[in-house]
Amino acid sequence: MTWVCIMFFSLQLVRNNLQNAISADFLIDANIPQNTYNLGQTISLIFFILCEIPSQNLVRLLGAEIWLPLVMTLWAIVSMFQIFIKEPTFFLLSRGIIGACQGGFVPGMTFYLSSFYKSNELSMRYSWIWATQSGTLATSALLASGFIQMAGPLRGWQWLFLLEGAITTVIGVLSFFLMLSLQHKVVSRVFTARETAILKARVVHDDPSKHNQQKRVKLGRDSVRKSLKNTIAAVCDRFLLPIYVLGFVAFVPSQTASYYLTITLRQLGFTGLVTNLLTIPYAIINVTMTIGFCRLSDKYGVKWVFCLLSAIWVFTPQLLLEVIPDESSRWLRFALVTLILGYPFYHPILFSWISANANNTDRRSLAFGIYSMSVQGGNIFAANVYRESDAPYYHVGNGILIGLNVLSMVLILAIRQYYVVANRRKEKLWEQLDEKEKQEYIEMSKDLGNQQLSFKVKL
Repeated sequence: MTWVCIMFFSLQLVRNNLQNAISADFLIDANIPQNTYNLGQTISLIFFILCEIPSQNLVRLLGAEIWLPLVMTLWAIVSMFQIFIKEPTFFLLSRGIIGACQGGFVPGMTFYLSSFYKSNELSMRYSWIWATQSGTLATSALLASGFIQMAGPLRGWQWLFLLEGAITTVIGVLSFFLMLSLQHKVVSRVFTARETAILKARVVHDDPSKHNQQKRVKLGRDSVRKSLKNTIAAVCDRFLLPIYVLGFVAFVPSQTASYYLTITLRQLGFTGLVTNLLTIPYAIINVTMTIGFCRLSDKYGVKWVFCLLSAIWVFTPQLLLEVIPDESSRWLRFALVTLILGYPFYHPILFSWISANANNTDRRSLAFGIYSMSVQGGNIFAANVYRESDAPYYHVGNGILIGLNVLSMVLILAIRQYYVVANRRKEKLWEQLDEKEKQEYIEMSKDLGNQQLSFKVKL
């Protein structure tokens, strides 16, 4: 778990360094116009989304302990080579490669962790990953401030790309040796044969569908067709599809506030220094509440309650932000935005909810990627909610976000009720079978994963 957080740190370090480089005149020195910069960010996001599913298939083919360090090392090397950018073409190419490499990394990592932990342990572990994200924001800012001030033959932004890329390269290479696998000899350096057996047994006892989760799939003549079929089945899974939809909607309000936090604070009259300092409180609250909610979700074995409470948390200050008078204190507006961004981020809970309800290794792997794509789609939408004509109070945008908040709460309650009804129906049909028919069903039924009558969908 510790090394996974270090790997995630390297992901966020490269994600953040472009913004830090811009503050050191990267766009001016490299002759990158504003429109080209925007195009580069769009290209990066498009390749990021397009590579989610192929990356998940390669995790199953090669193993997470091979594929993830490989793409990490690749994006780190490309990041270092950004020191040679002198014209737009190289910039656009580097953005595309980095986006493609990073696409699928997070769902691949969550799939990897689900092999080592039980269902009632995953929300907490996933929350540590996103706590690392908040920690990296502060760390990358400190590193950038030091690297940019360095003298010598390179410009500040070149030192930034070179040294942060080098740090990530080291982490990527070390990951080949330090990322554990129950299928690889390196595991013997850490776990005995008995401990390895216990690790496997405890996870499989909790979720029998994980008995072959780290087993490599074989590349054959029908692999592409089978992969496509499995992907379509994962997209259309009637128990997972509602969570995909929720993932698209749920985080738009908070993500919009995040995108426009510094812009909003500057529009309210805060100085640049004060604005940067005011981004700290929400990060502390967010990390604390996210870990706390995820821990409670694991402890009580329920997902929907804590998702609903998180959505209500965001709804309350969002509504107040819209109804308070325009002449209200800027500190009141800051407090409300801080509460919105400090909410318990239930993204890790939704990841663990998918893991618990997939009940099939291939379905679980692909579902992580599909869910991640839906969240990224929501992030694209979030970037376009606040419009310049609506500044500085964004009444129209806030109205949209309030509506989406209400929709999130309705979706969570609807998913819970849908699962309850489905479980009752399954239980009724299952109880109608005698012992012989149950055994025949287990051996002969074509129902897979969570479609099986004996499987109860987790709430």
